[in-house]
Amino acid sequence: MRHACRQVVLFFFLTMAGPLSAQLWRPGAPVAVAANAGTFEVLDSVSAYEMGWELRYAPRRFRFLPHWAPDLMPTAGVMATSRGVIYPYTGCRFEVPLGDRWVLGSGAAVGLYYRAYGKNLGGALEFRSNVELSYRLPWDGRIGISFYHLSNGGVFDFNPGTESAVVTYTAKLRR
Repeated sequence: MRHACRQVVLFFFLTMAGPLSAQLWRPGAPVAVAANAGTFEVLDSVSAYEMGWELRYAPRRFRFLPHWAPDLMPTAGVMATSRGVIYPYTGCRFEVPLGDRWVLGSGAAVGLYYRAYGKNLGGALEFRSNVELSYRLPWDGRIGISFYHLSNGGVFDFNPGTESAVVTYTAKLRR
């Protein structure tokens, strides 16, 4: 059963990667950059420090989404830890304003995990899902807290996953 699930996931990924990437990766120039710092493996007994950045592109409306779904923002970023882990990724996110100052965001990404002396997550292909709550500052910046999960989604036999909690600062880029 587990082998069949892997095949379905890989089939979906391979068949959808072309059309999705063609639509996602013509985003133009990034509209914001986010820098973050915090704790990797936050729920484990041994943790590491992490730092990262993410380019965020203009929100887009995709034809395959239902009309009630929010616009998606293509993203690309990298994370590195004090234990030598490096994780470059690409994905998309959405944001929902909560009043004038607060923003709730969430996203998903796929990337390549190099572990060095970090946690063994089962393989190089890893998926990232996150949630972020941020506060809009008067000068168009935002400060927030983000929590994300990183795992291989069962693509490999060993799939322990890990979580991170980071403080994020996001700045809009001027044109």
